[in-house]
Amino acid sequence: MLWTSMCLPYRVVMFAIGALLGYLAHRYPKFKPIVSVCFIDVDYILLTFLPIILFNISYSVDAHSIWKSFPQIVLVSVPGVLLTSTMAAFMAFFVIEVNWSFGTAMLFGVICSPIYPMEVVRLLKEASRCKFISVLLLGEGVIGDATVMIFYTVIFGYLAQALSSPAQISLMLLRFAGGGILLGIVMGHVVGTLVSLTYYDMLCAVTVTCAGAYLTYYLGEKFLYVSGLLGTVIAGVLISNRKATIAGDVEQIVTNFWIIMSHAANTLIFTMIGVVIFETMAASLTLREISLVFVTYTTVYVSRMLSYAIMTPVLRCLGFGMTWQQSLACVWGGLRGPLSLCLALLVRETPEVAEVGNVMIIQTTGLVILSLIINATTMQKVLKVLGLSQISLAKKANMTNCVKRIMMTRDRCISMLKMDKFLADANWDLVQESTTIKHPYQTQIVSGREEESDDETYMGYRYTTCPDCEREIPNEPTKKEFAEMMREANQRVLKSLKISFWRQYEYGKISKDSVRILVQAVEVAADSDDGWINLDQLGTLWKPKAHAVWLRRRLVRMITPEVANARIPRAPWRQRCHRLVTNVRFDIFIYVMILCNTPVILSEVAMTGPRIELLNTIKGLNVFFFGIYLFEMVIKMCAFGVRGYLTSHWNKLDFFIVVMATGDFILDMLDTIIKDFNKYTSKSSILTATKLLRMLRFLRLCKVTVPKIMGYMDRMIDKQLAFGYDVGKGFVTAEQEVCNLLPQLVDNRTIQEALTARLEEDRLKVTRQLGLLQRDRPWTAITVKTRQATTSTLNNMLIDAAQLKEEGFLDEVEYRLLVMAIQEKVQYVRHKASLVAPSSPETQLRAISWLQGNERVADYFIENSEIINYNINEILISRGDEPKGLYILVSGLLEASYIPPDDDIDEAIPNYEFLTDLKFGEPSKDYIVSGNAVGVLGVLTNRPYSYTVRCDSAVQAYYITLSVVREAFNLAPHPIMGLEAAMWREIGIKLSMMVLPTVPAYHNWSVEKISMRLEHAFVPCLKVIKVFVVNELMEDIVLLDGICQDAATREVFQPPCYIPRTVHRLIFPKSSQLVVSSACPETKLLLVPAKDTDELEIMEDELDDMQCELISNASSRCLYHKSVRKLSNNDSRQKIGARRRRKRGGGGGGGGGGVRRVNIRESVWSRPNVPSTHNANEKELKEISSKYFRPGMDSVQPDKREMSRVKMYDPLDKAREREVSDVELEVKSTDI
Repeated sequence: MLWTSMCLPYRVVMFAIGALLGYLAHRYPKFKPIVSVCFIDVDYILLTFLPIILFNISYSVDAHSIWKSFPQIVLVSVPGVLLTSTMAAFMAFFVIEVNWSFGTAMLFGVICSPIYPMEVVRLLKEASRCKFISVLLLGEGVIGDATVMIFYTVIFGYLAQALSSPAQISLMLLRFAGGGILLGIVMGHVVGTLVSLTYYDMLCAVTVTCAGAYLTYYLGEKFLYVSGLLGTVIAGVLISNRKATIAGDVEQIVTNFWIIMSHAANTLIFTMIGVVIFETMAASLTLREISLVFVTYTTVYVSRMLSYAIMTPVLRCLGFGMTWQQSLACVWGGLRGPLSLCLALLVRETPEVAEVGNVMIIQTTGLVILSLIINATTMQKVLKVLGLSQISLAKKANMTNCVKRIMMTRDRCISMLKMDKFLADANWDLVQESTTIKHPYQTQIVSGREEESDDETYMGYRYTTCPDCEREIPNEPTKKEFAEMMREANQRVLKSLKISFWRQYEYGKISKDSVRILVQAVEVAADSDDGWINLDQLGTLWKPKAHAVWLRRRLVRMITPEVANARIPRAPWRQRCHRLVTNVRFDIFIYVMILCNTPVILSEVAMTGPRIELLNTIKGLNVFFFGIYLFEMVIKMCAFGVRGYLTSHWNKLDFFIVVMATGDFILDMLDTIIKDFNKYTSKSSILTATKLLRMLRFLRLCKVTVPKIMGYMDRMIDKQLAFGYDVGKGFVTAEQEVCNLLPQLVDNRTIQEALTARLEEDRLKVTRQLGLLQRDRPWTAITVKTRQATTSTLNNMLIDAAQLKEEGFLDEVEYRLLVMAIQEKVQYVRHKASLVAPSSPETQLRAISWLQGNERVADYFIENSEIINYNINEILISRGDEPKGLYILVSGLLEASYIPPDDDIDEAIPNYEFLTDLKFGEPSKDYIVSGNAVGVLGVLTNRPYSYTVRCDSAVQAYYITLSVVREAFNLAPHPIMGLEAAMWREIGIKLSMMVLPTVPAYHNWSVEKISMRLEHAFVPCLKVIKVFVVNELMEDIVLLDGICQDAATREVFQPPCYIPRTVHRLIFPKSSQLVVSSACPETKLLLVPAKDTDELEIMEDELDDMQCELISNASSRCLYHKSVRKLSNNDSRQKIGARRRRKRGGGGGGGGGGVRRVNIRESVWSRPNVPSTHNANEKELKEISSKYFRPGMDSVQPDKREMSRVKMYDPLDKAREREVSDVELEVKSTDI
């Protein structure tokens, strides 16, 4: 729109400019050379501008919405356009020109039919109830234009006497429509594939789409003589469906390029039309022609309204449905566009119909201009009258809150700017007035200070002041207010879901097509009455299509061999026949005979004239092939029996052909015996039909291609189910995130509980469907998961590369090379990744997170466990049972039902590792798929189970007993990197993902960013520590199990919780100052180290306080260690500092006095250290070389022994008396 004193469409303004230029050229001949460029051949105009305009419309549509509304679009684009054209033709025939033939009037009606609704589509998309009207109008715009072009070609050919008979017209329609569709499909797939290969290449993407649009139109119109316009439209829709395969910024650039090109094309067309009309016909315009423009406008839109009125009952049952208000909006929104003007110009420049060209172009131009001036400018008011532009109270409330927040930000910004000494004397009243904005849904001005009670869209609590205590008490909402609050809460949930979907796409967790489907589902739910996502529509994505399943079942029956459906005969001679017909060589021999017989049949049919020798040869070959086919039928009947033989459809076809060949053979014998028999049958078509029917045997060769067809169908089904699994996974993740955010989104507890229950119900429903899908087609789920893991990893690599560039480690060239290397992998994953087969059970066990790097433990588990099969509804774990082991699910689906413990245990977390939130006091349920371990927390805590695990399908799982797990703990006993610590680390990270978002410092962090933050976290063994010192190398601490107390404030922390950064010392239950119950478990902490910090380096300061007992509030050390610190303060700090500098500088070597450090991934027990002495006996060597050898302190190298003394302090060892270098401590009893 171009805003002047009134709202005028841009195209009307450009037409007015062209009209002015044309009138000047008409009045002043010297001005004519300036506008002479407008007088070009119409074919060039069509070839230059039509592909741009049509491709832009088709490329901008949403493919999913188009396909769902496709029945409605076809109905209004083909019968509707034809009906509108016919009504307009009758008007032209009786009103405009009585001298016209009905064919000419029909041509005029077709020219007036196409629409170009781009001006109103933007307006309709903004209205809450008109989004699907915009889809219908866009579809009518692209398909209707193609229909008009085909009808125009046919009618124009009829008027030019090139088409005279109905057969010619039908063939013309078939060729244009069918050829255009085929051309569009081929070019759409070719160009879409090329576009997907460009991915990050912006110039190539723009060039490929531009070349595809022009090439499709040019090939169809100039070479293949089919509808190039229809081909361009279909190609544009198919390319739009594939644009999700390119990068998001590249897609936005391509979209903007086509918008600019379409805008330029409209500008030039309307300017040229204005110049042509007023330069050539300014003197010939009459009052009657101008008045007839209004008649044409009225008639065309009345005809459109009648056609929609006729089709509305059918449209109501198709696609998204249709109400009478929406039908009227479609009628009024059907603006006329550039295609009508181009066709009118083409009529004017064609000699055969040039005499009617002037009238047609005047009437068509007037129709287009009036539709833009009247319909486009009044569309907003029409929608308001029809009740389609009404904004719900919930949306108004949400907008009110957002506007108020912006205005509050405005006020804070102004208050801060007033403190600036350079801006102190600014006119702040004018600033206040200039920054006050209008409410988008209201007419009054909204200020940041207005009272909330005066706003009808305020959805918060209203308060009443108590006259006695003057406290503000919230009023209970009425039923109407509660309903509006519920509606607003639903809208907030939907918006949060949409944000979660886009965030998952940004981090590579779901594809672009998936996020579009999910966002569209959210938009549909936002416009529905209940404000909830319809799972029935989404559920069709992760279920195979019914027609595909039916066709595949038929194909399976076709390729099923006869031996699978027949019994082996008992008679020896029939068994030999059975072995013969089931042999592969026998089938190959029959196929070769069919190939040899086909040219013989064709030669016999095509032979003309009496050629006796050739005819006898053909008859002899026919007898030979007939005998082979008869032999095949007989021997198969002997092998399978007559009834078994006829169970196969291929055998039925062979039997029918043999019967027909028998009749043909009898006729040939009669022709040979009876001399005059040929004259009775030579002109008969019976013999020819029988000969041709024998060629049906050639269809048996298609049996070889059936497996290929079935394989293609399987790939299509897997692709569709993989896409559905991706959508479902994104939906489940978003539902879980929103469920955790509900306390921040909704403050009413009743509404919050209702929404939580509904979100949890939907999440469980979709999770179960995805689990069943993975059970039935595991390769599909594994493919999606593998692709997601790869894409997420590559996205993090791109982010890390950008961070390296910002920190100065990479220059522009190096950064570009590194990004290109990563992008190649991204493109490979998106386009060339194939289906991934499920992993073997052993591989799934080794892929468990807490077994990474512990191959010895994994081997031990494999040798000491077994795979057990469980039936559906079988119970693996019962609530209240003592832990007996753990399960690693290999295949199937498990249902875990959690019930809170009967006793309130504040000192420990419940024995349930699948919680999705921190609400331990509420029951919950979840589904477990393959690759997960069940019962990990039980073997770690040895507490009774708080949940029940039931088999929701047939299940296969490794069962590892508790004794085997305990022995595995001894195989990897490292307190930081051992098996037990790794298990606790996984539990701790899962709990921390729920705890950290509640910490203010992590409020704005995404789930992905928090997960990357916890990647370096670890859970050390703190069994003997009484006082835990928090040093500067610990970034965050999360309490997982047990309790602890702040030494300074005496605040007690209960699990799971975040330990504030203000805490410097924690008292553990081992200390006498913290009184706990006997059932209090061992305290477990998840430590998040600072950047570039080693786990062992963090824990070395805890050695001094392992056995310390706090006896004074003034000091957190016992007197012994306090005196030690005083005496060795300077020297010990210098040695620790030097050791840290050597480690960070990379100089880990040194003298024998230094302590060797290990890397984060190394372990003291990583490999056995075989002694180098030659006098070791055979028994010792055998024990040392054993697979599960656990070395003692005597068998560890001195450097490792020294490190173990420093890093893994054993209180029972004699080394608890710490050596203080260069200082001999003599502490007297009097000093103590």
